[in-house]
Amino acid sequence: MKYALALVNIKGLGVKTFSYLIPDEMKEKIQIGQAILVPFGRQGLVNAFCVGFSDYLPGNFKVKKINKILDETPLFSIDYLKLLEWVANYYCCDLVTVLNAAIPLKLIEKASKTEQLIEFVSCEGATKRQMEVLQLLEKSGKMPLILFEKYAKTTRATIKKLEAMGCVKLSQEELYRNPLDILQITQREPLFELSGEQKKVYEGIAKKKEGQILLHGVTASGKTEVYFKLIDDTIKAGKNVLFLAPEIALASQLTKRLARKFGTEDVAIWHSSISDGERYDVWQKLYKNEIKILAGARSAVFAPLQNIGLIIIDEEHESAYKQTTPAPRYDAKTVARKLSEFHKCPLLLGSATPDISSYYRAVNEGNLFELKNRYNNAKVPPVSVINMQEYGRAAYKNVISIPMQNEIKETLEKGQQVILLINRRGFSTFTQCQACGHVVECPNCAIPMIWHAKDQMLKCHYCNHAQYFPEFCPECGSDALKNSGTGTQKIEQYIKDIFPDNVIERIDSDILTRKGEHIRLLERFQRKEIDILVGTQMIAKGLDNPNVTLVGVISADASFNLPDFRASERGFQLLTQVAGRAGRGEFSGKVLFQTYNPDFYALASAKEQNYNEFYDTEIVAREEFDYPPFSQIARLVLSSQNNFRAEKSAQEIALRLCMMIEKFGISERLEVLGPTPCVIERINSQYRFQILIKNKLGQKGHDFISSFLNKITLPKDIKMVIDVDPLDIL
Repeated sequence: MKYALALVNIKGLGVKTFSYLIPDEMKEKIQIGQAILVPFGRQGLVNAFCVGFSDYLPGNFKVKKINKILDETPLFSIDYLKLLEWVANYYCCDLVTVLNAAIPLKLIEKASKTEQLIEFVSCEGATKRQMEVLQLLEKSGKMPLILFEKYAKTTRATIKKLEAMGCVKLSQEELYRNPLDILQITQREPLFELSGEQKKVYEGIAKKKEGQILLHGVTASGKTEVYFKLIDDTIKAGKNVLFLAPEIALASQLTKRLARKFGTEDVAIWHSSISDGERYDVWQKLYKNEIKILAGARSAVFAPLQNIGLIIIDEEHESAYKQTTPAPRYDAKTVARKLSEFHKCPLLLGSATPDISSYYRAVNEGNLFELKNRYNNAKVPPVSVINMQEYGRAAYKNVISIPMQNEIKETLEKGQQVILLINRRGFSTFTQCQACGHVVECPNCAIPMIWHAKDQMLKCHYCNHAQYFPEFCPECGSDALKNSGTGTQKIEQYIKDIFPDNVIERIDSDILTRKGEHIRLLERFQRKEIDILVGTQMIAKGLDNPNVTLVGVISADASFNLPDFRASERGFQLLTQVAGRAGRGEFSGKVLFQTYNPDFYALASAKEQNYNEFYDTEIVAREEFDYPPFSQIARLVLSSQNNFRAEKSAQEIALRLCMMIEKFGISERLEVLGPTPCVIERINSQYRFQILIKNKLGQKGHDFISSFLNKITLPKDIKMVIDVDPLDIL
């Protein structure tokens, strides 16, 4: 091959690929995945990745030569590139965009870190003082020079003399920056003995050598112990494991448990919060097949783990596995499924409230395994529904009902802890004029501004616009503006009013201004330093506090009241998951749902903690309206600062698509809905129109849509977002 394709990160241009001539002396050495040095215009020499080769150029260009191979050890392989190409095709974006998301470009800027080590050779010819230093070194063994100088209370001059005498040897070795070193784990913990139900499920899953498997286990049923036994088997078989958790905090907790079971030397963590140096070192060890278990959040699905024998995705129903912005808008579950096909290994999904599509697939493929009981047969906490049509008027500020107050008081008197869920952050969720009814909206987005009492500001949760509370109504000039609706800040204040002698804290994205604040709060809660924890959905997962015996949901209806086909599913999952936080220890638990709609089917199923009942109702509605799993959804969002231009562009694209579908006679299997204004019509001053495509043709339909979209050219003032398998249609 004459030319190498280089991936270059250029200021102002972003990430792009360029062709370079391969010098003769490099032709036997250069490989895909290597970091290289290439000339680029006025910027001089810049770092790049080699991502391909060719014998010709598309056009008559003057080509520059590669200057240098920076690292002969590749950072990724051809097979890895094939996975990224698949991602680009599936999510209708270019390969460069996927490469940019998958491969941290800091990798090519970060050289490996080395440190100087000292080791004992002999004591021959040493003085008495030198002998003392050498005996300490012989006893301690090979160690970093800087540490030994402090340990032996000696100087660099003395070390140099000992080296000249041949008594010690100094060497430079590459340092592995391991983010798990802070755990200081000295002894591994044994695996737990599986219960009868767990053992039966484990044995069934262990027989599966390929394909997607679902482990549906009620909260606290011990799914993690089944995972650990399967991981142990995989490692003993000489294979490696990829283990994904939905969020960084959960991934960190999971990695600690894995390290205690399997050792820090075999376990690595991968997510956006580890340092560039740690990321470089972990990537190198992964590519060299020196890591057996990689745990992380969704981006870990792109890490170059070798020889994979098992992929586990815990809490598989979580929306955090989907990248919503920017492109590629990938779902880690979908990419992991393709990755498992490449490695011919099983993909194990686990959840107490599985995604409807995952459950449907598992049932139809015979790959469903269930844990129906809590570990040690602990009781599932009973759920009581508080009908706010009956109790609302007498409730504190019309929000905290008398039965809820009584249960909280009783729980606190026992020295036990409480979790309260309200899935809205802020203090008040809208500001309305009592004279004319006008709601104060964000000037950039078509949504109400939310009052944040602590900052004394109205804020937009979409574009981060903030403003002071207006003195007068911008519509009618009245001063009768009032904050309404309820968020986490308001509930925190109300609970402090009712229980002034107790420690009450709030956990939502607004308090996470300091790194690790989320973890510090949860650790305080675990140590019983907090009596009541108020929060958003962040508290519905990963909390395993045996002293929590009461969970209260302030507004159980909130998640159901969205114009989205997944709203019922999300609401059911949230209520079921948060209910599972109660009664996980020796004390029995209670759960309270406050609602104005106690007969709604999803809420009724959540009350009974009955996933199958919810699934049976939901799957009928999905089939009737051809929503997933009975179709694949692709969503196109056209936006512009000019409302008319955005709408016109959306109409033109929808018309062209419909004409092509008619031409090929596939209108019964490929349905186009819209264009219509998005539910949130304007974000960041961009007017938005959406087109939904329901694909019932499988891969053929997806290829048809991709081919159509690749031919679209848009005016500069029009933006188009392509979202395959969107999380919502808002």
